[in-house]
Amino acid sequence: MTADLSTERPGRQGLPGARSPFPLSMHVPAMLSDDPMIVAFLDALDEVWAPAISTLDCFDAYLDPHLAPPDMVAYLGSWIRALTADARDEAELRHDVATGFRTAEWSGTATGLHDRLVPREAGHLEIRDPGGIHTSTVATDPHEWEEPDDRSVTLIVTDLKQASARSVEQLRNIVRDLVPAHVPIDLQVQ
Repeated sequence: MTADLSTERPGRQGLPGARSPFPLSMHVPAMLSDDPMIVAFLDALDEVWAPAISTLDCFDAYLDPHLAPPDMVAYLGSWIRALTADARDEAELRHDVATGFRTAEWSGTATGLHDRLVPREAGHLEIRDPGGIHTSTVATDPHEWEEPDDRSVTLIVTDLKQASARSVEQLRNIVRDLVPAHVPIDLQVQ
């Protein structure tokens, strides 16, 4: 089951009684600082302003996937195109974002598919990729290029831990994110 970790904590929350390190009542003229209504109003504004100051003071922690709040970790993952859609819990989400650069190196390859799918599904995975990359050092006519017989990537998954329709569809979505868009996918779960 996939948890939508981005909605569990919907953003930064106010902290009741939080104090600003720069109280507004200390920066008003003396005649206003004696007025209890003005002081109470400024104290209320300080409580609203304190979380913003705290966020800015701790901004470097918001960029570290091991320290940031879960909703920020999911947002960081979108910056680097980390594969976070199938994260099952917060620890897995943090790991996916922290190692997203390694995943990107192998994206679209059989190695990338294998490394992403085998640890999650605890099954056996066979990948059949016809390849078909051709390079040339001289200009050639595109009409003379050879077309591969089969352009599809075939994945045969056996011993899937949870072989439900939902887990197979989730597996299909993961594969769709990892395989280049122009390559047809044939996913077989046995």
